[in-house]
Amino acid sequence: MKVGVSRLIGDVALAAAVGVVGVTSDLAISGAVPMALVPDVPWQGLWVQVAGAALLLARRRLPLAVTLAMIPLGYVEVPVAMPFALYALGAHRGDRRLLVAVAGLALLVLSHLWEAADLATALHILSICGLVVVPSTLLGLYADSQRRLNTALAERAERAEHEQWLLVEQARAEERTRLAREMHDVVTHHVSLMVLQAGSLRMSAPSPEVREAAEDLRATGRRALGELREIVGVLHDCEPADLAPPPTLLDVSRLVAESGLPVSLSQDEEIEVSAPLGRTAYRVVQEALTNARKHAPGAPVSVRLSHDGGGVRVEVSNPASGAAPADLPPSGTGLLGLRQRVELVGGAFSAGPTEEGGFAVRATLPAKGSTR
Repeated sequence: MKVGVSRLIGDVALAAAVGVVGVTSDLAISGAVPMALVPDVPWQGLWVQVAGAALLLARRRLPLAVTLAMIPLGYVEVPVAMPFALYALGAHRGDRRLLVAVAGLALLVLSHLWEAADLATALHILSICGLVVVPSTLLGLYADSQRRLNTALAERAERAEHEQWLLVEQARAEERTRLAREMHDVVTHHVSLMVLQAGSLRMSAPSPEVREAAEDLRATGRRALGELREIVGVLHDCEPADLAPPPTLLDVSRLVAESGLPVSLSQDEEIEVSAPLGRTAYRVVQEALTNARKHAPGAPVSVRLSHDGGGVRVEVSNPASGAAPADLPPSGTGLLGLRQRVELVGGAFSAGPTEEGGFAVRATLPAKGSTR
């Protein structure tokens, strides 16, 4: 806003100064100043100078129209504003051929070549009028060249910045891929050892309870290996691997049945959501059951899936447990990662203790979720 006001003030000041100089020069040439008694005041010339100065107010927005309107004035008298109009045409229009053509037309009209008696007179008039037209035209061409150069430099800098950003993103992607592959190798190795040892324990344990616990451990490890391979195993190959279909809302019942917890599942009929929302709802239930198994072992868990507009509302809750929390390593990003996953599809997530002393995980997934 301040730049526009200051520019307008500058344009008005320039037009006023040009008008004053043009009118004063006309009066001085005609002898009306300082000889005020001379009755012959050049009114036509004065109006030409005033009109030319007034046209300069629009030279930034309409440079071609201003210059073309000023050329007929030059047939009466050379406007002091003409050089400024030609410069503005070159600086703000950016068409070199047009500028040269308009400058040639202005020179032709200002010099009145068709009225010259001989070649020497024509050349003399051209040289005088050329002092008005040629320098301003050259300055306009120079301004246009500088503008083009600045634009090219700005585009080159922007392109270089974008290429640098692409290189950084490529380096980040390669580093993520390397870390994912390393994580996959290390975790797969240790979980595989755990599954093998659990299988050996199942075969050699004398107690049925120990054998059953070992079998549960082995099955859980195998499922973990399968999900890990689905997520990051593809990074080892350049070609896409054959992955199992991702879980959906229909798989929640299977997840509850295989959880090994006393879970009651309540689900509204005909809940239809998109694949990303179904997958997110499945992960919410999965993480909430893992959280209940870790912090409230033995406590009954309630899983509720209900309509919420065109989306689905997921609620997993459990009362307080008198047993000590299970001695399991922390996941580090369980609930936090779950919150981020829900927010990615435009949903709302909350997790915390209830008034009865238990714990509840709630997620509301909208009908039109993101496909990320």
